[in-house]
Amino acid sequence: MKKLLLLSLLVTALTNAQEIQLKDTIITSTTGFEESAMKENKNVTVITKEDLEKKVYTDIAEVFRDAPNIIIQNTHFGPVVDLRGNGERAISRVKVLVDGISINPLDESMGVVPMNTIPLNSIERIEVIPGGGAVLNGSGTAGGIVNIITKSSIRKNFFNSEFGGLSYDTQKYTTAAGYNITDNLYANFGYSYLTGNGYRDGDKRENGAFNGGIDYKINEKNRIRFQGSKFSGNEDSSYPISKELLSQDRKKSGSPSESKSDREAYSLDYEYKATENLTFLSTIYKQNYEKNFTDLIHMKTFKIKMGNMPFGIIMKDVDSSMNGLFSEKSKGIKLKSKYKYENGEIILGYDYNKTNLLRHSIVKATGKGYTDTFFQVPLGKVSVNIDLLNDVYKETQGFYGLNKYNLNSDLQLTTGLRFETAKLGGDRTSTTKPSMNGKPVGTFVKTTSSDKTEDNFAGELGLNYAYNSTGSVYTRYERGFISPVPGQITNKIGGEYFGNNIKSETSNTFEVGVKDFVGNTFVNLSVFTTFTDDEITLQQGNVHNPATKEWKWLNLDKTRRIGTELFMEQYFGKLTLNQGLSYVNAKITKGAYKGDDVPLVPEGKLTLGASYQFTEKFSTGLLFNYVGKTTVREYDGEHTITSDKTFKTDISSHNFTNLNFQYQVNEYFYLGAGINNLFNNKYNYTETRDSAIPAPERNYYLSGAIRF
Repeated sequence: MKKLLLLSLLVTALTNAQEIQLKDTIITSTTGFEESAMKENKNVTVITKEDLEKKVYTDIAEVFRDAPNIIIQNTHFGPVVDLRGNGERAISRVKVLVDGISINPLDESMGVVPMNTIPLNSIERIEVIPGGGAVLNGSGTAGGIVNIITKSSIRKNFFNSEFGGLSYDTQKYTTAAGYNITDNLYANFGYSYLTGNGYRDGDKRENGAFNGGIDYKINEKNRIRFQGSKFSGNEDSSYPISKELLSQDRKKSGSPSESKSDREAYSLDYEYKATENLTFLSTIYKQNYEKNFTDLIHMKTFKIKMGNMPFGIIMKDVDSSMNGLFSEKSKGIKLKSKYKYENGEIILGYDYNKTNLLRHSIVKATGKGYTDTFFQVPLGKVSVNIDLLNDVYKETQGFYGLNKYNLNSDLQLTTGLRFETAKLGGDRTSTTKPSMNGKPVGTFVKTTSSDKTEDNFAGELGLNYAYNSTGSVYTRYERGFISPVPGQITNKIGGEYFGNNIKSETSNTFEVGVKDFVGNTFVNLSVFTTFTDDEITLQQGNVHNPATKEWKWLNLDKTRRIGTELFMEQYFGKLTLNQGLSYVNAKITKGAYKGDDVPLVPEGKLTLGASYQFTEKFSTGLLFNYVGKTTVREYDGEHTITSDKTFKTDISSHNFTNLNFQYQVNEYFYLGAGINNLFNNKYNYTETRDSAIPAPERNYYLSGAIRF
């Protein structure tokens, strides 16, 4: 109660005189071309470069934790963006783009969206569109899209450089610049370096990221742009620990995990303005992401399948290690055109992408061995070497059209249609070499090959009515789909791989919304319902142990999500207040789990913010975040995955509050400071029934920046 009272007093006392004019906000995520946000029949949120400069963020995931309608789902391999309640499947249901190019991985179980490889100081804005984008972006947009727009095409001279010191002996340095070399040639670059420890004992990381490019206007009709980026990072972390140990020492580390990541990406854009009303855009791109990791894990038991032999081996009190390689290579082309006619505009496009994934891991384990028969016979010391190799691919082609027709000067009709075909498959090979008391037992090889073709279509129908100069109301319907990725067409049960009959899921979303200024208050409100057929879901056991992890992919018969998103901002001279609320009720409505919540979907998120401009040079801001409770479904440890016996764990809600200060020393030099988790709340990033990874307690930062 005391914390809430203090928070309310601080919110009442703080402000900032920044006024948002929605009609002047330009976005590109809805069509691929520049459009006014006021004219869009979607709920659009824009995170500006000014928002990114308010505090020292270590990565984009931290930025999204402060955003009003974004939930960050944490996995062992990295953070995942969630919009509108997608829970454990958010990595495949929310598409993250960088300048319109997707960076979502092909693999769900060990993949990661490499959004934290983008230097923050090279970002111009981030466009967030919940629940929309299937016509333009195809599979994987049921939850929406997040488009990170870099400064590569703003064609403005700028320079910024910042150094920050943070808690846990962490330092961050960034620099970025853009310059018009000639009237037609623009060049830019950005660099970011971070090093330091983590909250838990033994956690540390070091990474560097670079991006740069040129934008050249050949003449009035032709323009080309080239961009390249490179990221390299090392990170030491650890697995979750038991809640009992966590209650004694929140900084205590779990089983250690080390990783090294490298990412590079290149793209070449060509724009041709055939006439004043007809524009063609083409993009070719290539992306490579590689991650090497080593995990050391102690297990109570580890089961080994001995080929076709009538019994296997149970290892107890096991010390194990896993050395892994995750290598994903993606290339593609995007073609689109826009034609403006008397009463509107039509956009036609074609996309092609092929992604290859190689995942290789070697598991070594040693322990006391027993037969897995009814009477377990001791076998002495048992060691095993398991070589797992996945070589999979997915190739997609999409054709789409999007038409915006002005029924009159205030009412616009949007229609769209997309057809997409996908080929996916590959091989999984498992080579098991056990030994007993130092003597090899044999070599057991299991290979599974799977191939699949999926055809899908998406559609959109909507209206946007601008009833005055500042306000509009909209309604929309969208049919979306998610085709499987290669890792989802194979199950692992009892240590063996099996093909399944997983199929694409389809969704139907209905949404209404309004955007307007009411007095001194900006209001953005939307209400939505999404019905999904054959939603792909994952059931798994030993979720925190890749060496013994088992899983089964299946389609839920029907699910339903209903919710609302509200953002308001009030302006009182030097004071600005804002409130963000997102709520979603995600239920399974048919099938074996009818009536259950969709796993790992928080009930919602509440943000309360305030900023105050004390003088022309000094300002401060406060942000309160509340994330609602959720549930996790796990397999009963005493049963096999084939039994389908599961249990639910309720995860409590949590909240945290951040405070920041900014002081402008002179025209170019800025000082910043802040406190994260001001009230020192203790909550967890990830949690199951028995284990968790804790979030940091109260921590601090101090920075100096040059901007011009």
